[in-house]
Amino acid sequence: MDMLKFFDEQIEALDFAGDLNVNWDQSIRSFELEIVMTGQTNQLEIEDQEGAVQDDEVQYDDAILIYDETKVDGNEYADNYLTVLPFNGRQGMPKAIAQGLFNYLKDLLDDGMSDFLDFLDPDMSVATFQLDWDQTAFMQYVQKAEDQGVNETLSYPRY
Repeated sequence: MDMLKFFDEQIEALDFAGDLNVNWDQSIRSFELEIVMTGQTNQLEIEDQEGAVQDDEVQYDDAILIYDETKVDGNEYADNYLTVLPFNGRQGMPKAIAQGLFNYLKDLLDDGMSDFLDFLDPDMSVATFQLDWDQTAFMQYVQKAEDQGVNETLSYPRY
């Protein structure tokens, strides 16, 4: 199985109230997992990530960069992403890392959506909202996949 097919299957299987999309940039061999949460402002004036005030509906966008470490230094882009994850060129990515990613994402997105809705609730006193990547929790999911015998490699797509 290749990385893109695996990502698509995992996204389809996630029960997430927002949007999760994979964008493939073939020129630099990278994937962006784009996360979008949308909610009603509930009459609150909310400043978005660009500094504009939203008074009806607000969106939160973030993304994960999965990049070919033989073509790009993903750390140069780390400030623009929730996290950056490398893979090894056309050889692809260990399936345990990809499986750990989506297992961790399930929890991160469930908790994140709950926190986002709390942020939009006028009865709650939540001043800001942002998804926070927990590298330790992510690595625990990767380790669990490895312990379960997930040892294949997801190849880079050949399209």
